[in-house]
Amino acid sequence: PDRILEHDGERVLVAPKVVDTLLVLVEHAGQVISKEQLMAEVWPDVTVVESGLTRNISVLRKAIGDDDGTARYIETVPRRGYRFI
Repeated sequence: PDRILEHDGERVLVAPKVVDTLLVLVEHAGQVISKEQLMAEVWPDVTVVESGLTRNISVLRKAIGDDDGTARYIETVPRRGYRFI
């Protein structure tokens, strides 16, 4: 199925794995999800280095207008993972 990401009514073009990252975060909204769990769910059959996840989170934040310094949607929980607020 097509995955379409929109922000403020505008279609945002991002790689499918970026949308998959958002879906996993939203499915666990309010909960801290570890980097390891995120990588396992987004890339179930592939070994991925943490920088791949970090890049996806960065692209996702930019796409939805979030800022790590004043996170409104995606919170970084140091040494634990991420949380969709």
